[in-house]
Amino acid sequence: MSMSRLFDWFASFSLAEWIMFSLVGNFALFDWSVVLCGWIRRMFGENRLFDAAQPVTRGDVVLAVVATLLNSLVAVAGWLLWQRGWVQITHPAWWRSAVDVVIFLIAMDLGMYVFHRLAHHPWIYPWLHARHHTHVSVNAISLFVLHPLEVLGFGSLMLSVMMLVPLSGTAVLAYLVLNVLFGTLGHARVEPFPEWWSQNRLLREIGSSSFHAGHHQHPTNNFGFYTQIWDRLLGTLK
Repeated sequence: MSMSRLFDWFASFSLAEWIMFSLVGNFALFDWSVVLCGWIRRMFGENRLFDAAQPVTRGDVVLAVVATLLNSLVAVAGWLLWQRGWVQITHPAWWRSAVDVVIFLIAMDLGMYVFHRLAHHPWIYPWLHARHHTHVSVNAISLFVLHPLEVLGFGSLMLSVMMLVPLSGTAVLAYLVLNVLFGTLGHARVEPFPEWWSQNRLLREIGSSSFHAGHHQHPTNNFGFYTQIWDRLLGTLK
């Protein structure tokens, strides 16, 4: 199925059908993240970043489920904005879709850096972001252990970028997959990238597992998500 036909199919859904599709899709992404996290740990267990995994608590599970439900709500909001013309989805040539993926990632990386750094402000941190940092080590669901307002803030940021910049359907779907992939890598407790990766001038700017693990160990550094660019430019890289 071509990308344009896929989005035509999405457009044919009723609101109730899209709500169900969003719930199934987001819980499938949650399951994929947990399974992928376990696979990465098994494959690269010799490159451990933490001695032991963070214990999974009942509160963690509740927050993870709430985060997934809210992600589904964001997907419904995005669909409604698209149906009403506030979000424009295009279907250009493959090279333009590739450019759109980069644009989307860089824009979101900057926005999330700012949002994340604000979340560490002394007035905001205790009630908004401190819960996530109870995970000094990490586990398979740490990515989803977030305050509900953080989940909605991230979703609002993503929808704002989509309203400001017309993006290809391929770029939107690719970004959603890459976002979960980066988040899973950041909380996998091991480093799958080889040592030479950090020596390459271009590849080292990609946000690795070690990069985000450094943030959990040193919360005043490494605020980026997909790259180290903003931390390097703004003096928060460790």
